[in-house]
Amino acid sequence: MKLLKLFIVLTFFISCKKKDPFIKAKAIKSEIDTLETQKDIENYIHKIDTIYKKFELKKIEDFDRGTEDSLNKILAKKVKMYDCFLKSDFDNNGLTDLLIIGDNHDCISFRPGIEGEKSCDYSTLVLMNYNNKINVIDINKNRHYPIVPKVEYENGEAFLMIYTPKTLGNKFIPSEKESKTKLTFKYGNFIEYNENQEEHNIEKIEYSTSGCYGVCPIFKLEINKDKSALFIAQHFNFDDNRENYSNKEEGKFKTIISKEKFNELNAIINYIDFVNLKNSYSVNWTDNQSSTLKITYDNGKTKTIGDYGLIGTYGLKRVYELLFDLRKNQDWK
Repeated sequence: MKLLKLFIVLTFFISCKKKDPFIKAKAIKSEIDTLETQKDIENYIHKIDTIYKKFELKKIEDFDRGTEDSLNKILAKKVKMYDCFLKSDFDNNGLTDLLIIGDNHDCISFRPGIEGEKSCDYSTLVLMNYNNKINVIDINKNRHYPIVPKVEYENGEAFLMIYTPKTLGNKFIPSEKESKTKLTFKYGNFIEYNENQEEHNIEKIEYSTSGCYGVCPIFKLEINKDKSALFIAQHFNFDDNRENYSNKEEGKFKTIISKEKFNELNAIINYIDFVNLKNSYSVNWTDNQSSTLKITYDNGKTKTIGDYGLIGTYGLKRVYELLFDLRKNQDWK
Protein backbone atom coordinates (compact mmCIF):
# COMPACT_ATOMS: atom_id res chain seq x y z
CA MET A 1 0.00 0.00 0.00
CA LYS A 2 2.85 2.39 0.89
CA LEU A 3 4.53 1.67 -2.44
CA LEU A 4 1.25 2.37 -4.24
CA LYS A 5 0.88 5.73 -2.48
CA LEU A 6 4.48 6.62 -3.32
CA PHE A 7 3.89 5.72 -6.97
CA ILE A 8 0.76 7.92 -7.10
CA VAL A 9 2.62 10.86 -5.54
CA LEU A 10 5.56 10.52 -7.95
CA THR A 11 3.23 10.21 -10.93
CA PHE A 12 1.38 13.36 -9.85
CA PHE A 13 4.66 15.25 -9.36
CA ILE A 14 5.99 14.26 -12.77
CA SER A 15 2.71 15.16 -14.49
CA CYS A 16 2.76 18.59 -12.84
CA LYS A 17 6.31 19.19 -14.08
CA LYS A 18 5.53 18.03 -17.60
CA LYS A 19 5.53 20.82 -20.16
CA ASP A 20 2.33 21.53 -22.07
CA PRO A 21 2.58 20.26 -25.66
CA PHE A 22 3.51 22.89 -28.24
CA ILE A 23 0.66 23.81 -30.59
CA LYS A 24 1.84 25.63 -33.70
CA ALA A 25 -0.20 28.70 -34.63
CA LYS A 26 -1.92 28.86 -38.00
CA ALA A 27 0.31 30.61 -40.53
CA ILE A 28 -0.63 34.16 -41.54
CA LYS A 29 0.87 35.47 -44.77
CA SER A 30 2.81 38.73 -44.59
CA GLU A 31 5.35 40.71 -46.61
CA ILE A 32 8.30 38.81 -45.13
CA ASP A 33 7.00 35.61 -46.75
CA THR A 34 7.37 37.24 -50.19
CA LEU A 35 11.07 38.08 -49.69
CA GLU A 36 13.22 35.55 -51.53
CA THR A 37 16.56 37.07 -52.52
CA GLN A 38 19.27 38.84 -50.59
CA LYS A 39 18.41 42.05 -52.43
CA ASP A 40 14.72 41.69 -51.50
CA ILE A 41 15.61 41.46 -47.84
CA GLU A 42 18.10 44.33 -47.90
CA ASN A 43 15.52 46.62 -49.53
CA TYR A 44 12.99 45.57 -46.90
CA ILE A 45 15.40 46.29 -44.04
CA HIS A 46 16.38 49.67 -45.48
CA LYS A 47 12.80 50.93 -45.36
CA ILE A 48 12.10 49.78 -41.79
CA ASP A 49 14.19 52.51 -40.18
CA THR A 50 16.75 55.04 -41.40
CA ILE A 51 19.37 53.57 -39.05
CA TYR A 52 19.40 50.47 -41.29
CA LYS A 53 19.56 52.33 -44.61
CA LYS A 54 23.09 50.99 -45.29
CA PHE A 55 22.54 47.47 -43.94
CA GLU A 56 24.27 44.80 -46.02
CA LEU A 57 23.55 41.10 -45.59
CA LYS A 58 26.75 39.09 -45.19
CA LYS A 59 27.48 35.46 -44.51
CA ILE A 60 29.71 34.72 -41.54
CA GLU A 61 32.40 33.42 -43.90
CA ASP A 62 32.60 36.87 -45.55
CA PHE A 63 33.60 38.78 -42.40
CA ASP A 64 37.30 39.47 -42.08
CA ARG A 65 37.92 41.87 -39.21
CA GLY A 66 40.52 39.83 -37.36
CA THR A 67 41.07 36.82 -35.12
CA GLU A 68 37.54 36.87 -33.68
CA ASP A 69 36.01 36.48 -37.14
CA SER A 70 38.41 33.66 -37.98
CA LEU A 71 37.33 31.75 -34.87
CA ASN A 72 33.68 32.51 -35.63
CA LYS A 73 34.04 31.09 -39.15
CA ILE A 74 35.39 27.84 -37.73
CA LEU A 75 32.43 27.61 -35.34
CA ALA A 76 29.90 28.45 -38.08
CA LYS A 77 31.28 25.66 -40.23
CA LYS A 78 31.19 23.29 -37.26
CA VAL A 79 27.47 23.92 -36.59
CA LYS A 80 26.67 24.17 -40.33
CA MET A 81 25.44 27.75 -40.36
CA TYR A 82 26.03 29.02 -43.90
CA ASP A 83 23.13 31.49 -44.33
CA CYS A 84 22.92 35.24 -43.86
CA PHE A 85 19.17 35.11 -43.21
CA LEU A 86 16.64 32.60 -41.88
CA LYS A 87 12.88 32.72 -41.50
CA SER A 88 10.90 31.32 -38.59
CA ASP A 89 8.02 32.13 -36.23
CA PHE A 90 9.80 32.64 -32.92
CA ASP A 91 6.84 33.86 -30.88
CA ASN A 92 4.27 31.50 -32.46
CA ASN A 93 1.89 34.29 -33.47
CA GLY A 94 1.47 32.84 -36.97
CA LEU A 95 3.62 35.53 -38.63
CA THR A 96 7.05 34.80 -40.07
CA ASP A 97 9.97 36.52 -38.33
CA LEU A 98 13.36 37.14 -39.92
CA LEU A 99 16.85 36.46 -38.56
CA ILE A 100 19.57 38.41 -40.38
CA ILE A 101 23.36 38.63 -40.22
CA GLY A 102 25.22 41.52 -41.78
CA ASP A 103 27.09 44.80 -41.69
CA ASN A 104 25.21 47.97 -40.81
CA HIS A 105 28.23 50.13 -41.74
CA ASP A 106 27.87 52.21 -38.57
CA CYS A 107 31.34 51.44 -37.22
CA ILE A 108 34.62 52.42 -38.91
CA SER A 109 38.16 51.34 -38.05
CA PHE A 110 41.66 51.65 -39.45
CA ARG A 111 43.53 48.36 -39.41
CA PRO A 112 47.34 48.24 -39.38
CA GLY A 113 48.77 47.30 -42.77
CA ILE A 114 45.49 47.95 -44.59
CA GLU A 115 44.95 51.17 -46.48
CA GLY A 116 41.81 53.20 -45.80
CA GLU A 117 38.74 52.76 -43.65
CA LYS A 118 37.08 49.43 -43.00
CA SER A 119 33.73 48.65 -41.38
CA CYS A 120 34.04 47.03 -37.97
CA ASP A 121 30.35 46.22 -37.56
CA TYR A 122 28.91 42.74 -37.09
CA SER A 123 25.13 42.80 -36.67
CA THR A 124 22.85 39.91 -35.79
CA LEU A 125 19.23 41.03 -35.72
CA VAL A 126 15.80 39.46 -35.51
CA LEU A 127 12.88 41.23 -37.12
CA MET A 128 9.86 40.26 -35.03
CA ASN A 129 6.76 40.40 -37.19
CA TYR A 130 3.50 41.88 -35.90
CA ASN A 131 2.09 42.34 -39.41
CA ASN A 132 1.66 46.13 -39.38
CA LYS A 133 4.70 46.62 -37.14
CA ILE A 134 8.24 45.23 -37.07
CA ASN A 135 10.25 45.14 -33.85
CA VAL A 136 14.01 44.88 -34.47
CA ILE A 137 15.93 43.04 -31.76
CA ASP A 138 19.73 42.95 -31.53
CA ILE A 139 20.57 39.45 -30.29
CA ASN A 140 24.31 39.96 -29.82
CA LYS A 141 24.92 40.88 -26.18
CA ASN A 142 28.51 41.82 -26.91
CA ARG A 143 29.07 43.85 -30.06
CA HIS A 144 32.84 43.50 -29.63
CA TYR A 145 32.67 39.79 -30.50
CA PRO A 146 30.74 37.89 -33.21
CA ILE A 147 28.31 35.04 -32.61
CA VAL A 148 26.75 32.27 -34.68
CA PRO A 149 22.94 32.42 -34.46
CA LYS A 150 20.95 29.47 -35.72
CA VAL A 151 17.31 28.34 -35.68
CA GLU A 152 16.66 24.89 -34.29
CA TYR A 153 13.36 23.10 -33.72
CA GLU A 154 12.03 20.80 -31.02
CA ASN A 155 8.64 19.21 -31.65
CA GLY A 156 7.87 22.00 -34.12
CA GLU A 157 8.79 24.81 -31.72
CA ALA A 158 11.44 27.28 -32.90
CA PHE A 159 14.37 28.14 -30.65
CA LEU A 160 17.17 30.59 -31.32
CA MET A 161 20.53 29.00 -30.61
CA ILE A 162 23.45 31.31 -29.94
CA TYR A 163 26.84 29.71 -30.51
CA THR A 164 29.70 31.78 -29.13
CA PRO A 165 33.25 31.08 -30.37
CA LYS A 166 36.16 30.68 -28.02
CA THR A 167 38.26 33.74 -27.27
CA LEU A 168 42.02 33.66 -26.91
CA GLY A 169 42.27 36.30 -24.20
CA ASN A 170 45.38 38.16 -23.08
CA LYS A 171 47.05 39.28 -19.86
CA PHE A 172 44.06 41.53 -19.13
CA ILE A 173 41.17 39.40 -20.43
CA PRO A 174 40.76 35.67 -19.70
CA SER A 175 40.14 33.28 -22.58
CA GLU A 176 36.72 31.66 -22.90
CA LYS A 177 35.55 28.34 -24.31
CA GLU A 178 32.94 27.85 -27.02
CA SER A 179 29.43 28.01 -25.64
CA LYS A 180 25.85 27.39 -26.70
CA THR A 181 22.81 29.24 -25.38
CA LYS A 182 19.24 28.19 -26.09
CA LEU A 183 16.89 31.16 -26.34
CA THR A 184 13.12 31.37 -26.43
CA PHE A 185 11.02 34.45 -27.18
CA LYS A 186 9.25 35.31 -23.94
CA TYR A 187 8.29 38.47 -22.05
CA GLY A 188 8.97 40.64 -25.08
CA ASN A 189 12.48 39.47 -25.93
CA PHE A 190 14.79 36.50 -26.34
CA ILE A 191 15.84 34.99 -23.02
CA GLU A 192 17.45 31.74 -21.90
CA TYR A 193 15.04 28.82 -22.15
CA ASN A 194 14.17 27.30 -18.77
CA GLU A 195 12.70 23.83 -18.95
CA ASN A 196 12.33 23.36 -15.20
CA GLN A 197 11.03 26.63 -13.80
CA GLU A 198 10.63 26.97 -10.04
CA GLU A 199 8.23 29.40 -8.39
CA HIS A 200 9.49 31.59 -5.56
CA ASN A 201 7.50 34.01 -3.45
CA ILE A 202 9.08 37.34 -4.35
CA GLU A 203 8.68 39.78 -1.48
CA LYS A 204 10.71 42.78 -2.63
CA ILE A 205 12.69 43.93 -5.66
CA GLU A 206 15.42 46.56 -5.26
CA TYR A 207 17.36 47.94 -8.21
CA SER A 208 19.99 50.65 -8.50
CA THR A 209 22.21 51.93 -11.30
CA SER A 210 25.49 53.80 -11.45
CA GLY A 211 26.70 56.40 -13.90
CA CYS A 212 28.77 55.79 -17.01
CA TYR A 213 30.95 57.73 -19.43
CA GLY A 214 27.93 59.55 -20.77
CA VAL A 215 24.40 60.26 -19.60
CA CYS A 216 23.17 56.89 -18.35
CA PRO A 217 20.13 57.24 -16.06
CA ILE A 218 21.09 56.95 -12.39
CA PHE A 219 18.24 55.85 -10.14
CA LYS A 220 16.95 53.49 -7.45
CA LEU A 221 13.77 51.44 -7.48
CA GLU A 222 12.07 49.58 -4.66
CA ILE A 223 9.04 47.42 -5.41
CA ASN A 224 7.17 45.67 -2.62
CA LYS A 225 4.94 42.60 -2.68
CA ASP A 226 1.82 44.79 -2.34
CA LYS A 227 2.85 46.61 -5.57
CA SER A 228 3.80 49.80 -3.73
CA ALA A 229 6.98 51.28 -5.16
CA LEU A 230 9.55 54.00 -4.59
CA PHE A 231 11.49 55.65 -7.42
CA ILE A 232 14.51 57.76 -6.46
CA ALA A 233 15.55 59.68 -9.57
CA GLN A 234 19.12 60.88 -9.17
CA HIS A 235 20.49 62.00 -12.55
CA PHE A 236 19.62 61.89 -16.28
CA ASN A 237 16.18 60.31 -15.83
CA PHE A 238 14.29 63.21 -17.39
CA ASP A 239 17.01 65.23 -19.12
CA ASP A 240 19.98 63.60 -20.88
CA ASN A 241 21.72 66.89 -21.63
CA ARG A 242 25.05 66.71 -19.82
CA GLU A 243 25.27 70.50 -19.70
CA ASN A 244 22.24 70.56 -17.40
CA TYR A 245 23.84 68.20 -14.87
CA SER A 246 23.33 69.08 -11.22
CA ASN A 247 24.48 67.41 -8.02
CA LYS A 248 20.92 67.74 -6.79
CA GLU A 249 18.70 64.66 -7.05
CA GLU A 250 15.80 64.88 -9.48
CA GLY A 251 13.24 63.71 -6.95
CA LYS A 252 11.58 60.90 -5.02
CA PHE A 253 8.34 59.43 -6.30
CA LYS A 254 5.84 56.79 -5.19
CA THR A 255 3.18 54.77 -6.96
CA ILE A 256 1.31 51.47 -7.06
CA ILE A 257 2.72 49.41 -9.93
CA SER A 258 0.05 48.26 -12.37
CA LYS A 259 -1.01 44.64 -12.00
CA GLU A 260 0.10 43.84 -15.58
CA LYS A 261 3.64 45.19 -15.16
CA PHE A 262 4.01 43.78 -11.65
CA ASN A 263 2.98 40.29 -12.73
CA GLU A 264 5.22 40.43 -15.79
CA LEU A 265 8.23 41.40 -13.70
CA ASN A 266 7.61 38.69 -11.12
CA ALA A 267 7.04 36.08 -13.82
CA ILE A 268 10.26 36.77 -15.72
CA ILE A 269 12.35 36.94 -12.53
CA ASN A 270 11.10 33.48 -11.60
CA TYR A 271 11.53 32.19 -15.15
CA ILE A 272 15.22 33.15 -15.40
CA ASP A 273 16.01 31.09 -12.28
CA PHE A 274 17.45 34.10 -10.47
CA VAL A 275 18.46 32.06 -7.42
CA ASN A 276 21.04 30.12 -9.42
CA LEU A 277 22.49 33.03 -11.39
CA LYS A 278 25.97 34.32 -10.60
CA ASN A 279 26.34 37.02 -7.96
CA SER A 280 28.47 39.12 -10.29
CA TYR A 281 28.75 39.73 -14.03
CA SER A 282 31.09 42.04 -15.92
CA VAL A 283 31.96 43.00 -19.48
CA ASN A 284 35.65 43.29 -20.37
CA TRP A 285 35.67 46.92 -21.46
CA THR A 286 35.44 50.22 -19.62
CA ASP A 287 33.16 53.26 -19.27
CA ASN A 288 29.96 51.20 -18.96
CA GLN A 289 27.08 51.49 -16.53
CA SER A 290 26.69 49.04 -13.66
CA SER A 291 23.65 47.99 -11.66
CA THR A 292 22.70 46.01 -8.57
CA LEU A 293 19.59 43.86 -8.40
CA LYS A 294 18.49 42.60 -4.99
CA ILE A 295 15.57 40.21 -4.65
CA THR A 296 14.04 39.27 -1.31
CA TYR A 297 12.05 36.05 -1.52
CA ASP A 298 10.70 33.02 0.37
CA ASN A 299 10.48 34.45 3.90
CA GLY A 300 13.46 36.78 3.87
CA LYS A 301 16.02 35.02 1.69
CA THR A 302 17.99 37.40 -0.55
CA LYS A 303 19.78 37.23 -3.87
CA THR A 304 22.00 40.12 -4.98
CA ILE A 305 23.41 40.41 -8.51
CA GLY A 306 25.97 43.02 -9.51
CA ASP A 307 26.27 43.57 -13.25
CA TYR A 308 28.86 45.82 -14.87
CA GLY A 309 27.62 46.33 -18.43
CA LEU A 310 24.01 45.26 -17.74
CA ILE A 311 24.21 42.23 -20.05
CA GLY A 312 25.07 39.41 -17.64
CA THR A 313 22.53 37.09 -19.27
CA TYR A 314 19.81 37.55 -21.88
CA GLY A 315 17.22 37.13 -19.14
CA LEU A 316 18.81 39.70 -16.84
CA LYS A 317 19.12 42.15 -19.72
CA ARG A 318 15.36 41.90 -20.26
CA VAL A 319 14.65 42.32 -16.53
CA TYR A 320 16.73 45.51 -16.54
CA GLU A 321 14.82 46.80 -19.57
CA LEU A 322 11.51 46.27 -17.78
CA LEU A 323 12.81 48.03 -14.66
CA PHE A 324 14.11 50.98 -16.71
CA ASP A 325 10.71 51.18 -18.45
CA LEU A 326 8.85 51.43 -15.13
CA ARG A 327 10.28 54.94 -14.71
CA LYS A 328 8.26 56.03 -17.74
CA ASN A 329 5.16 53.82 -17.89
CA GLN A 330 3.86 54.24 -14.32
CA ASP A 331 2.02 57.13 -12.67
CA TRP A 332 4.67 58.38 -10.25
CA LYS A 333 3.74 61.11 -7.77
